[in-house]
Amino acid sequence: MTPLEDVLRRRHLPALDGLRAVAVGIVIVYHAGFGSVSGDLGVTAFFVLSGFLITWLLLKERDRAGTISLRSFYLRRSLRIFPAYFVFVVISFALDFLLGDPWDLKSAISAVTYTINYRNAFFGHVGPIPHAWSLAVEEQFYLLWPVLLIALSRFDRLRSGLVAIILGVCAWRSLLYLGFGVPNYYVYNAFDTRFDSLAIGCLLAVLTRIPAVVQASPRIAANAFYPVPIILLIYISRDLIGPNWHFSLGYTVDSILIAVLIVQLLQLSHTTGWKWLNSRLAVWVGAISYPLYLWHIWGLSIADNLTGTDARLPNLIVGIGLSLGLASASYYGLEKHFLKLKSRLNRSGPAVQSVRHPAPVATGEG
Repeated sequence: MTPLEDVLRRRHLPALDGLRAVAVGIVIVYHAGFGSVSGDLGVTAFFVLSGFLITWLLLKERDRAGTISLRSFYLRRSLRIFPAYFVFVVISFALDFLLGDPWDLKSAISAVTYTINYRNAFFGHVGPIPHAWSLAVEEQFYLLWPVLLIALSRFDRLRSGLVAIILGVCAWRSLLYLGFGVPNYYVYNAFDTRFDSLAIGCLLAVLTRIPAVVQASPRIAANAFYPVPIILLIYISRDLIGPNWHFSLGYTVDSILIAVLIVQLLQLSHTTGWKWLNSRLAVWVGAISYPLYLWHIWGLSIADNLTGTDARLPNLIVGIGLSLGLASASYYGLEKHFLKLKSRLNRSGPAVQSVRHPAPVATGEG
């Protein structure tokens, strides 16, 4: 059994909580005013991770039960996402109103309907909670992908379909930005121009079920140093080539490199150089990364007012502390109650009303 095969058989995958912690940390540092840090790289990493994990779980359900229950999937996602998000939206709405900055109707509707990404795409990052654009992209992905997965699987086109989606989105984004001069804030925010990052994560989950891929996987993780060149390539692609690359092919290439890094770290997280990804602190931050992403804007904003200084580092330190406190309150005071319901749903197995399809063939399209 290869290291990757051993890891993928586990109930909880190692390293991924640590990667979530790193991703949300990158976003927080960027939003704290450190413009040299590429905050969108953290969001791209979240997209790839989401695509991978959701597809991995759906395919495991299909193996176990022969079905993918759409009702159960959407209920699980709702229990995981909606309580924290809508509490955040309501509190943010109230606070902004009390602070003399009430939301306009367009902003309120886009927040409630998970369409902030398209508000940002057409009008730029203005108005309240603009960072929630990535959550809107993910919600649109959750709505679409299970149905698409079932449809592609029925025609034995899961792998080829995902490749076509990735290439199609990359070509579409490149045409918009390079050919039609569409603003970068559209291609940055819109689901139709960012779906490739999520689809690359989905494809990664599908590829890890192919014996030849699993057998070859140790070659890219034979040494704990091997992730370093991949991280360097991510840096070069994101920061050193230029906007024409970044807003066209760059997002796709970055996502592919992140997918390679995930495969490496899944196998190397027990080694001396990478075991910190499984440390208690990294796992804890990864576990609360969702509410941390939600609330860090308020944490940083409060810190700016408390410190009374423009010094970015002190503000960042105080802001991180406040953000962790707000995220912990959300996670332990609210989300864990709904996560218990989600766990009970998982133990109960797929619902009766489910969509049946043939079991996957390991060497075929999946």
